[in-house]
Order: sequence, then C-alpha cells, then structure tokens
Amino acid sequence: MRYLIYKKLKFTLLFIPLGFPLISLAEGASLQKSVQSIDSIINAYYSVISGSKGFKYNPDSDQFLHAPNAIITRFNETGEFQRHMLSEEQKSLEQPYAEGFYEVETNRVVERYGNLAHVWSTYEMRESPDSKAFMRGINSISLYFKDNRWWIASWGTQYEGKEKIPAKYLPENHLSNKASGTP
Repeated sequence: MRYLIYKKLKFTLLFIPLGFPLISLAEGASLQKSVQSIDSIINAYYSVISGSKGFKYNPDSDQFLHAPNAIITRFNETGEFQRHMLSEEQKSLEQPYAEGFYEVETNRVVERYGNLAHVWSTYEMRESPDSKAFMRGINSISLYFKDNRWWIASWGTQYEGKEKIPAKYLPENHLSNKASGTP
C-alpha cells in the first residue's frame, strides 16, 4: 500500500509541475515565431497592445519583442515630446482597458541592410478593428537581427496633427482623411 501511495505521489510531484512549463513552452513557441521575420515582429508589435474592452495587456509578451533597454520616443498630437524606456511605457497599460483600443497598421515601408532594418509604419487608432479611426500617425521602428531572431531596438511615434502624413507613407488606395475617419 505504501508503495502505491509513493508511486502516486511521485507521479503527482513529477508531472503536475511539468504541466505549467508545457503551457509556457506553447506560449514561448508562439512568441518565438513572432520574431522570425520583420513582418511577424511588426504584426506582433501591434497585436500585443490591441484589444477589446477589458483587455489585459501582457508586458512579458511585449518585452519579448524588444531588445533590453529599448527606447521609446513620442511626439503626441499637440507636439509634446516624451522619451523613456519600454518599462516606463508599460506602466500606462497595467489596468484592463476601459474601452476597446486597436492600433491598426495601414501601410508599411521597410528598408533593410544585412542585420539592420527600419520600418516606417502608418497606423490608425480605433475602438474596434473595423471602427473609424479617432487618430493616426507613423511609427518609426528600428530593428536588428541577432541570436537567430529580430529585436525591436527602439521606436518613435509621431501622431498626426497640423502636419499631415506624407503621401509616401499612406496606402496607395487611401481615399482621404475623411475616409479613414480622421479629421
């Protein structure tokens, strides 16, 4: 009887804790796929912060995309300048979303040389994936390829204000500011 209890206890102690890493391994495999190409890391860059009302941002997934000490630079719609590390950026995303927030890429211009790449990514901010945009802008994303994956070294964003987004960063089939829902 003691032998049987010992076997069951051994099984429990060995295999139940292994279940948790298996879940982490599945998430890790998905994250690893997201950094294998420039397209996949940029898609993940938008996906990690977009969600419906109640969405809970995952800082670990976002951190996985970024190089250590990644720098964020922002000029908001009034021209206010901000510059900080990713960890500071993440503080504003700690609470579940009070309403839906989607940053939807509308155009991408990629320039690459060897292990370095730069992406000009035009985006719209929306309350749902298909709703009208309430703001748009351009992300300037610097990346490098190291350790068999892409890393976001830094990104800067310029919200559209008085200065409109240049046509070369808009999709070719972009109709007008009115069509995208921005003023």
